[in-house]
Amino acid sequence: MPQKSGVLELSRLRLQKAPVKSNAGASLWDLGDGVALLEFHSKANTLDSDVFEMLAASLDEVESRFEALVIGNQGANFSVGANLQMILGLIAGGDWQELEAAVARVQGLIVSLEACSKPVVAAVHGQALGGGCEILLRSSHVQAAAESYIGLVEVGVGLIPAAGGCTEMMRRATAGLDEGDDVTKQTLHLFERIGMAKVASSAEEAQQWGFLRPADDITMNRDRLLAEAKKAALALALAGYEPKEPQPILVGGRGVRAALDLRLWMMRQAMWASDYDVTVGKRLANVLSGGDLTQPSFVSQEYMLGLEREAFLGLCGEQKTRERIEHLLKTGKPLRN
Repeated sequence: MPQKSGVLELSRLRLQKAPVKSNAGASLWDLGDGVALLEFHSKANTLDSDVFEMLAASLDEVESRFEALVIGNQGANFSVGANLQMILGLIAGGDWQELEAAVARVQGLIVSLEACSKPVVAAVHGQALGGGCEILLRSSHVQAAAESYIGLVEVGVGLIPAAGGCTEMMRRATAGLDEGDDVTKQTLHLFERIGMAKVASSAEEAQQWGFLRPADDITMNRDRLLAEAKKAALALALAGYEPKEPQPILVGGRGVRAALDLRLWMMRQAMWASDYDVTVGKRLANVLSGGDLTQPSFVSQEYMLGLEREAFLGLCGEQKTRERIEHLLKTGKPLRN
């Protein structure tokens, strides 16, 4: 049967050709016109070692022989985030040097999406949570289905976003401000969204919250999502796309961290947060405020990424984080311990 106009079907593509590269977690396809597609097909499209391996290979292929890359699939969700069984295995192994190296590798890989010399377009639909959200945050452009549920939800398992999510969202929250401006309000809003694992209920809401940029596009008909993402990728390539240099990030320092700690205390008194929620929240507050700075300051992306890694690894060493991960894997429900 002829393919519908304006629709790109992966099932049809699979019958017509073999992937450029493939493993158990993901495949790289040639969509024609110089555009490649990275398709996740792991369980629930979680991000595991196979997916990360194929992401790295795809970036190399695109740099050498394609004009643009689309990251997308036609499963139920774009990606529900990192494979928790993989993280739990690294924690249980007790090799902290290996865990730190693994976190740094994943962080560097996802952040490197924005450094690719060719445009990277994320075709988002369904759930884009945790690491899935961090991938779209670092893409050159996002083509999002109207019915998309986007958020950084790591605190639900006793962790914080550590693949550049805190860093990029903080950059967006304080963009356009200078060191003389009060960044407390912007940081508090962001702290509540990440610290309470809030998920935008639509692409439009995700745009209002900063998960999507004003220039990102929304597709009303999900059947047309991949085709429109390819079109957007080609348009960027033909316009002479050049990656942007990472801009410094304005953070509030100790004063803002004190305001976040006060908010945590109020949440605990109101029984909106458990004692361990406060422990995780303090780690997150330290990252978003920029650590132990005495005043509002511009800091580098590398500095913020270091704070993310430190907080993530510290929480991996906590028994209650392990309990949260194990409970979610066993029951599918979050644990409030």
